[in-house]
Amino acid sequence: MLKSCMSYLCGVSRQQMMLLPESVEDYVGPENPVRVIDAFVEGLDLGALGFEVKAEQAAGAPPYDPKALLKLYIYGYLNRIRSSRELEKATRRNLEVIWLLGRLTPDHWTINSFRRTHRKHFKEVFRQFNLVCGSLGLFGAELVAIDGTFLKAVNSPQRNFTQAKVKRVIEEIDRRTEAYLKELDAAEPEASGQSLGAAGGDRDKEAAHIQSQLAALEQKRRECAALLEELSKEPGAQLSLTDPDSRMLRKNSECVVGYNAQIAVDAAHHLIAAQEVTCEPNDSALLAPMAAAASEALGVEKITVVVDTGYYSIEQIKRCAEQGVEAYVPAPRTREAGEGQYPNECFHYDAARDLYICPQGGELTRHSDTVKNGGRYHAYYNLGACRDCPVRERCTRGAYRKLTVHEHQKVIDAARTRLRERPQMMAQRRALAEHPFGTIKFWLGYRAFLTKGLEMVRAEFSLTCLAYNLRRALNVLGVGRLLAALGATAPLGAPLAA
Repeated sequence: MLKSCMSYLCGVSRQQMMLLPESVEDYVGPENPVRVIDAFVEGLDLGALGFEVKAEQAAGAPPYDPKALLKLYIYGYLNRIRSSRELEKATRRNLEVIWLLGRLTPDHWTINSFRRTHRKHFKEVFRQFNLVCGSLGLFGAELVAIDGTFLKAVNSPQRNFTQAKVKRVIEEIDRRTEAYLKELDAAEPEASGQSLGAAGGDRDKEAAHIQSQLAALEQKRRECAALLEELSKEPGAQLSLTDPDSRMLRKNSECVVGYNAQIAVDAAHHLIAAQEVTCEPNDSALLAPMAAAASEALGVEKITVVVDTGYYSIEQIKRCAEQGVEAYVPAPRTREAGEGQYPNECFHYDAARDLYICPQGGELTRHSDTVKNGGRYHAYYNLGACRDCPVRERCTRGAYRKLTVHEHQKVIDAARTRLRERPQMMAQRRALAEHPFGTIKFWLGYRAFLTKGLEMVRAEFSLTCLAYNLRRALNVLGVGRLLAALGATAPLGAPLAA
């Protein structure tokens, strides 16, 4: 019965017998996205994906169906609920979750244990949803933008150590110890000269306090010595005490203790084709691996990849060329010789004689090779030709012009030519690669990991990328078309491209 109310709209009485629909099926409408989650997970063969699926038990309480817990996690990451405790609350008060799980109410320990036990298999679940998207033609499988971002780990900067940091801490301990010892030396003679009374008691308390501080500093010194010994085993090593796999990562003004999350974004509908989480401090070693992962996920032999300057690596560009990947990678800005009137491109290479011919006709012959940054460089110059050259001052600021050429210069020149012919690729990269990370961070609220260890954070990121792709597919196709497609999911291992 409705309450009588003169001035305002009033709700139903709390004593009314039927506040909710009689059927759980009525809790969600036919166009609710939660139905897509249910249909997708029900169509998976979790045993084939590596999940632990138990046979019927003759005795004892039966476990929760892994499909129910997987549905719960996908729903949670899609709706900014990542904590196992918050997911537990949702099973009791969220009508969509009650419908999705059929009123099952696992506790937070069971929910968290499921993610920990099956942490290696969530990436395959992400791939299975991409198979559905591929069967619907949502992947263009031609152009992919690769980008990375730093995500915080469950480890504060104060609990991350390098050799230099530990040595600075030891220096601070030495400074404070010396100051306390001076205070103690000054306090003890004064205390011994005092007669029994309040003043002498205060001096004794002060000396006892200093002694306790010195003991604490000595304990800290022993801990630092142990850290230093551990760090000395590997040059450039780091120690993170809360999450041992996390690392201090720096990029421009950004500095976090965390992980480097990578994505490869397909150009057709901004869907994430491949994703990975690494401990690499920068992106320069990740171009070829991520390009190969995207090519494999999309089921194509050749693909075009565009990245930013942080991925520039001659070795990585060479590997991409060998893999059939057409990479657009801008080189870091460098100063041209002289005033830039005669850049390296103005010098013609004579492969038959292995020399360069300058714009004035001088021949720069090859001299000693050098090894720099893991690559071999050839040096070409001609002292006599440069000494008498009329345009030397416009060509170089030194006594002669020297060309330092990488052993794989052809690969470098090809990459530069591609980018020069299609400069719009960099604007396209920004539109592709930055959109998913913006959505993940600002709409899904994903700025830090909740779990510890590389395998666990990879499981978290797989769920996050799955939630992003699910949201994109829903925006592009709608609930109806996705539900219809989930009845004909591509088989395990099939390529994404239609």
